[in-house]
Amino acid sequence: MAQSIATVHSVHRLVAVLCALLVVTGCAAGSDLAKHKPYPRSTVKANAEAVSESGTQPTTSAEGQPVDAAFAPDKLRLIDPCELLDRKLLEQVGKPGEVSPTGFSRCSNFMADAAGKDLAVTIEVGQTMTTEVKNADKTLSGLKSYEQTLDNDACFVSVITQERPALGMTVQIGYKDGDACAPGRKVMEGALKTIRERGATRSPAKGSLVTLDPCVLPDKAVVDAAATASNRQYPYGLHSCTWVADGRDLVFDLRSTFVPDDRKFDDKQVEVDLGGGVKGYQLASTGAYPSCTVKWVHRMDADQEGEVVEIKSAGAKKSEFDRCATAVAFAKGVLPKLPKA
Repeated sequence: MAQSIATVHSVHRLVAVLCALLVVTGCAAGSDLAKHKPYPRSTVKANAEAVSESGTQPTTSAEGQPVDAAFAPDKLRLIDPCELLDRKLLEQVGKPGEVSPTGFSRCSNFMADAAGKDLAVTIEVGQTMTTEVKNADKTLSGLKSYEQTLDNDACFVSVITQERPALGMTVQIGYKDGDACAPGRKVMEGALKTIRERGATRSPAKGSLVTLDPCVLPDKAVVDAAATASNRQYPYGLHSCTWVADGRDLVFDLRSTFVPDDRKFDDKQVEVDLGGGVKGYQLASTGAYPSCTVKWVHRMDADQEGEVVEIKSAGAKKSEFDRCATAVAFAKGVLPKLPKA
């Protein structure tokens, strides 16, 4: 019990430190790590073309192909990010705490360095990396790499696993008492080795959404009805897809997140019947770019964690269409395609 209390105090202390450093956004009281967002980024001018220390070029990939089969998107969806933060690996850079998963693809360990100073490690798998792939000026473990520092208190070490569309992995280090990039490289090298040697590190629960590609799942007719037939598709990460056309857009997200006992995601939400006994929660917003979001709980895990499907229909104010009706229609169109929980 004493150890558990100490861990909670440690997490609170580290969260406070990261908030003070402005390397975590959306900070609030408590230790609800699922609500933390990645550290904010800024654009840094790229250096010369990426080369390794030996002078050899890093691995590149063709359109729609990963640089290595081990990093194919369908395989990355089966990677448990917390398994990549192996305790033995983290012991090489300090004193590990407990891992804290956030969603399907991110995991953190709020730990300490060898001297007991706060050291926060976060790894994210399958990120969209449009900026990073353009600025990559280094090589790490044979992959194009990009490093970005924030006020000497944080470092982002990113590697490119696919170039078109751009996907990759990032290790984020929050550390104000030393070089934050050095432990970031060490953790990234260990994570890449695990993926290459072990492959899948998770066995999805029955009915899980984690293996699904949201860009592929919906029928074309369902997408065209929601985003018009001239839509352009934009994947984002491994679990989100957006279609844009004619002053409107549609976002389809599959996520693992905190689920309130009463399903009250927002005080202003309205219940909506999606058919087949599925109850959705609808929330409209106004402004220059009005939107309507419909979400529902697909399945529950333990401790108020569950898998949620979220659909958002939005458009410029001058675009006159029923955003909520569009989101609900899309929801009804994809529901039959989802696995049974």
